[in-house]
Amino acid sequence: MELLDKQSIWQVRNSYLGVYVHFPYCFKKCDYCDFYSEGIGAAPANDEKSLFKSYQKEISERVIHFPEIKNRTIDTVFFGGGTPSKASSKSWKELLDFLRSEFSFASDTEISIEVNPEDLNAKLLEEYHSIGINRVNVGVQTLEPKGLEFLGRHYDADRYNSLVDVLTSSPIKRVGIDLMYGIPGVTKDSFYRDLNLFLEADLPHLSLYSLTLEKGTQYSRDVTDHKKREPEENIQSEILIQLPELLKKFGYNWYEVSNYAKPGFESRHNLKYWTYEPYLGIGPGAHGMIAGHRYGNPRNASLYQKKETSTKYERIDPSTELSLTLFRLFSPFRYLDFIETYLDSETKIKYIRTIEGWEKKGYCSIEAGVFQWKSTALLLLDDLILEISL
Repeated sequence: MELLDKQSIWQVRNSYLGVYVHFPYCFKKCDYCDFYSEGIGAAPANDEKSLFKSYQKEISERVIHFPEIKNRTIDTVFFGGGTPSKASSKSWKELLDFLRSEFSFASDTEISIEVNPEDLNAKLLEEYHSIGINRVNVGVQTLEPKGLEFLGRHYDADRYNSLVDVLTSSPIKRVGIDLMYGIPGVTKDSFYRDLNLFLEADLPHLSLYSLTLEKGTQYSRDVTDHKKREPEENIQSEILIQLPELLKKFGYNWYEVSNYAKPGFESRHNLKYWTYEPYLGIGPGAHGMIAGHRYGNPRNASLYQKKETSTKYERIDPSTELSLTLFRLFSPFRYLDFIETYLDSETKIKYIRTIEGWEKKGYCSIEAGVFQWKSTALLLLDDLILEISL
């Protein structure tokens, strides 16, 4: 457990609420993207005003459905997509003002927005800073032009080349980037060149993902039609194993399978998904979890704005949920607290026996009620999680 003195130990938190808002529009929908989004070109969305009004309407109606959430304090807000940087700062400010009028906010609420490189510039970051956004994540994926072309991404060379300068001089200090590996035609060396650029810039958060083949995407159809190759799985396994040790040398904590942060710079909003905390999901295609129930919105912007807010809520099975989320964390967490809070007595016994079995095999450490995976579990993680979820 050598990391315990350097890493936060995650625990049950019952009095807070996160808010996720989905903005569905992009310049161009990427071929690999499984999220609900629509490519609309360079112009602003013509229904932006109406969409933001619908966000407010949905928030008000979710409160009517679950009045107890008014007693919670919002401590994270996340504007995702799609490409939320395509919407005006004015629209985001008005939505934040509305949320503040409806809920209590923590004094240190994390307010994040996803930005695409084509939108990123110093002026935009100044605007975000002025309206209270204090965390920015940029979906870079790769700096290799042929890799961007393979992914079907819009590519502006000037914006990509100025990324590091813009981010390191930003008034917003909580900044991070997404990089992807295993893209056919992009070598391992090329990925590490990109990564080293951001490591040298000392960015506080790095999300490092392997390219995946998701059903229903253009990429999946292209692979089926033999127009494109599948992800480079051998390269992905090599990189996945190498990353934790490399990032540790640069002072990053490995806190979730694909996420690394300098101490204190973890994505607090995304941690909610992994530590079973409630969150409102607002917007077309968004999902939320409140009071032991999940819900999802239609994956259609026009339908979302026309329809009444759905009252279809699905009760959650905590034993399955905890296994699929909590055990993706690679930073330490108080597993006994989670088990005691959320599981019935029979399931508690099963969890504890399974975890003790993992410890005997050298996959994890458990000490004073705190669980942490060892790196030996990394390539077996899906199978191990299956053991505890069945």
